Amino acid sequence: MLDRNILYSSYFTRDKLVHHHINSFNDFIDKGLQKVIDEVGIIETNIENTYVKLGKIRVEKPMVREADGSIERLYPNDARLRNLTYSSPIKLEMTIVEGETEKDLVEADIGTLPIMLNSKICNLYGLSADEMITYGEDPADPGGYFVVNGSERVIMTLEDLAPNKILVEYNQRYDENIEVTKVFSQRQGYRSLVIVERGRRSILEVSFPSVSGRINFVTLLRSLGLETDMDIVKSVSDNPEIIKFMLENLEEAEVSTMDEALEKIGSRVAAGQAKEYQKNICSGPLPSAPYRSGGEGPLCQGPLPLPNGRGLLRVGAFQAR
Repeated sequence: MLDRNILYSSYFTRDKLVHHHINSFNDFIDKGLQKVIDEVGIIETNIENTYVKLGKIRVEKPMVREADGSIERLYPNDARLRNLTYSSPIKLEMTIVEGETEKDLVEADIGTLPIMLNSKICNLYGLSADEMITYGEDPADPGGYFVVNGSERVIMTLEDLAPNKILVEYNQRYDENIEVTKVFSQRQGYRSLVIVERGRRSILEVSFPSVSGRINFVTLLRSLGLETDMDIVKSVSDNPEIIKFMLENLEEAEVSTMDEALEKIGSRVAAGQAKEYQKNICSGPLPSAPYRSGGEGPLCQGPLPLPNGRGLLRVGAFQAR
């Protein structure tokens, strides 16, 4: 007979109770901050041929500036008692680039970051029980929270769907069974839901938040520049089963050229506008679409899922897997 008390006590230990919070914060410090800086890369200026190149970012240990100007290490209990925020200064390397010339690298203070207790950047990290008592802390305190203006604050855990992962499900619409694949596409802070559906007749339709209704899959591909049937089939998959239902989609295609496809999508994106305007707005990135780049076509840099997860089209690059 399983003793549940042993199971409960083994789970609700000091390490396991909040380890997901602490591990997540440590990952943000080690990788997340630098990833954000790398995505930004440079800061443009109003001076011609001059910009600021961003480098390495780091977070120091929590500090406090005293009234006399001195800087001392800050511990959580001091922050509680003095109504301070337990935070650390953030340092970022910057280089001014003028034309082809790079000036000397400078490390600048760009702000402060609240620090999670018992994370690797916390001043309590690695201390013994006796040392923690010396600094006014309970050795049994698991941490995993922040001290903001003297008050303890915790981030609530929220269950969310994983971004950039293909999710497959079966659904019904008007008593018709359909196969649905979804991708919560996320890139540089933009996040949007992309859906591909296959109904009873095996016709594929794609949905984007910025376009009302559903777009025929073949129409979408032809708007991206894949006009011939062979190009479309090869770009999707070499799986015989997928090729079979792709040929069925091609037989039911509503357009045959790229211009017709752009007009078709343009009539959805800019309904009621002149055809030339519809075509022009459709030739660039769709408004608020998650697939943004400098390439041609309304959508760039997939992935675009196919039902059952058995085919994957890399939109923009046209790389089939």
